[in-house]
Amino acid sequence: MVAPAQQSTEILKESHWIPERHGRITELCQEVVASEDSGIRSLSHYSNGILDFVVCRTDRGPLGSTVADAGGELPDESLPGSRLLLCAQDLGGILRPLGTGDLMRTVVANAGGGLWGGRVKAGEFLAALTEKAASVEAMDSMMNTLVSRIRTEVHGLPGELPGGAPDATPGRIAEQALPRIDFGTAAQQGSVDEERLRHLLQSHLNTTDLQYAGYYRDWTLVCVGDVFDAPELGPRFLNISVRSRRSAYRDLSQRLSGHLSRLTDALHLGALPEPGGAPVDRLVLDVQEGAVYVAWTSPSEFVVGVTLEQPQVGNAEIRLNHLTRALGEITARTSPH
Repeated sequence: MVAPAQQSTEILKESHWIPERHGRITELCQEVVASEDSGIRSLSHYSNGILDFVVCRTDRGPLGSTVADAGGELPDESLPGSRLLLCAQDLGGILRPLGTGDLMRTVVANAGGGLWGGRVKAGEFLAALTEKAASVEAMDSMMNTLVSRIRTEVHGLPGELPGGAPDATPGRIAEQALPRIDFGTAAQQGSVDEERLRHLLQSHLNTTDLQYAGYYRDWTLVCVGDVFDAPELGPRFLNISVRSRRSAYRDLSQRLSGHLSRLTDALHLGALPEPGGAPVDRLVLDVQEGAVYVAWTSPSEFVVGVTLEQPQVGNAEIRLNHLTRALGEITARTSPH
């Protein structure tokens, strides 16, 4: 078996870095950045919001944006991750009332690369940056594994399945109940084929993985569907009603606008958008019990998806991506933009 190629790395440490506290974690982070497969430019570690160290590839060039000089190479290199950390803290507060646990993984990406941020445990956060769109998936997978290794090998804590369980079986649509589907004001404003939209939601939503999806144009709802009324999901609504959860996800979709601009700013510190493309193509907010996803069909149109099942986080995003592509195809001819 051929060993994976390794990249040369360097470690930039803050003055409070000590081997007893940070040594093993630094080694694990270095392994990930050194892997050629990861495509990671740099990986930053924070404790209680304070930067501890950054592991970087030595062959990195200047950051892909005009980063203001924050006082040296260490703060400059960690700036995208620091901005992502602040965004994740605020988004975690918005998601907490949904009763699905802490926000433990945030992924934001576009055609120029991506940022990954994750909570290892309370007060401990990792952020990784890649400048290659093709490397976002590998970075995501390797960072999910890294967080689990730090939790189990360093802290003696159980894993939390960030990104879901790789061996989880996706839902079988033919065996699922039909979802509830509603249309918003954007459907009335534009010429949309409601029957085709209804069919798309019915053919993607299910009680196993992707359980909610809403399609928006210019931040106005076109259509939304969910399977929250299914009896098998009853245990998920013991502390929050179906009606309240539906309202909460609609509110979240509207509140994302302001946070998206901050996430975009953080991403653009290290990864420039493709000219004419959406500033962000992909956003994942992975909580302890499921995830919220946002995927763009165009700069002005996006789809919000939800799963409440943590093992199914990966499968739900795959299904949402299929739905998003199909929505983009049928609405391209009728969108007013």
